[in-house]
Amino acid sequence: MVPRLKSWQLNIGSIVFSWYKKSVSFTFRRLILGFVLIFACSATLLLLDLNHRAGAATDIHRKWKVTMIQFNQVLDVEECEKGVRQGLKNAKLQEGSDYDMTVMNAQGDMPTVSSLIDAAVSNGSDLLITMSTPTLQAAIKRAGSTRVVFTYVADAVAAGAAKSDTDHLPNITGMYYRPTFDEMLVVMKKCIPNLHTIGSLYVPAETNMVFYKNKLEEAAKKAGLAVVVLPVNTSSDVADAALALCTQNIDAICQIPGNLLASAFPSVAAAANKANLPVFAFQTSQVHNGAVMALARDYFDAGQETGLIAARVIRGENPATIPLVGFEKTRIILNFNAAEALHIKFPQELLKQSSQSIGEPPS
Repeated sequence: MVPRLKSWQLNIGSIVFSWYKKSVSFTFRRLILGFVLIFACSATLLLLDLNHRAGAATDIHRKWKVTMIQFNQVLDVEECEKGVRQGLKNAKLQEGSDYDMTVMNAQGDMPTVSSLIDAAVSNGSDLLITMSTPTLQAAIKRAGSTRVVFTYVADAVAAGAAKSDTDHLPNITGMYYRPTFDEMLVVMKKCIPNLHTIGSLYVPAETNMVFYKNKLEEAAKKAGLAVVVLPVNTSSDVADAALALCTQNIDAICQIPGNLLASAFPSVAAAANKANLPVFAFQTSQVHNGAVMALARDYFDAGQETGLIAARVIRGENPATIPLVGFEKTRIILNFNAAEALHIKFPQELLKQSSQSIGEPPS
């Protein structure tokens, strides 16, 4: 026999059921509301991301205004420029449709460098490609937030563009060339068995040459060689400074790379030739102008790598997220004509490693 509930018990049950029903309904409504809010937020974020992507795509496919700023007109810079253009082409970017490029050259004049940077910025350049430390330093001071990709630079830290490869100015990235003095001194010792003292000229006003001077002195100390380094301030001073260097009881000139010396190198070669001293260099243009050999950076390849970096920026990457690159590839260029005049014989392994030569090797 099932017991019958009393009326007061029924009333309590009804109240409890009603409360439970309302509670479940309220909880359900809260859950539904929560799902709706989550969906709305997700949809909003998705739309914002789509808009961002659409904006980025538009930014990538617009035609960029690119300005290349060079300090001087030498063979190495010309090779680097060709490499940059090839790198952009390798990245499937076409000049005229993806970008327009203007090339400006200061012809070795420092005040002109600042004017070129100002002109490029005022003309609305989207990207500056600087070649040399002076042009990079001018861009740091005068380009504002304009994107910059640099190359043909000795050291980005010394130039003021970075603290490390990954910690650099947010609108700037690029490539610097590591020194090869240790390798060069090994070669010089093989070519000149009684090598004791080397000499070089440098320009105190060029940050890159001060950096290289210090590195050469460090390498010479490790190699057990003495170094004589004389300063020069203008191109008109080079001839006299080179003659003075040749009177310092040196066995050879190991000319560190630099902008002023690249243009005025024939004066160095003439003084060395008069003193019957060999010149070992690091720039392609200098071996064509009388140096016995050059352990030079492959400026065309370095330019190609720079062009690929520039392409990444044009396609929308933030320069702040692109690490700097220390370029290391070198090539050996031998000048048999200069070596023969000085009775210098290149070791056999150097002959095998050389990628280019001037004149005919001895039989």
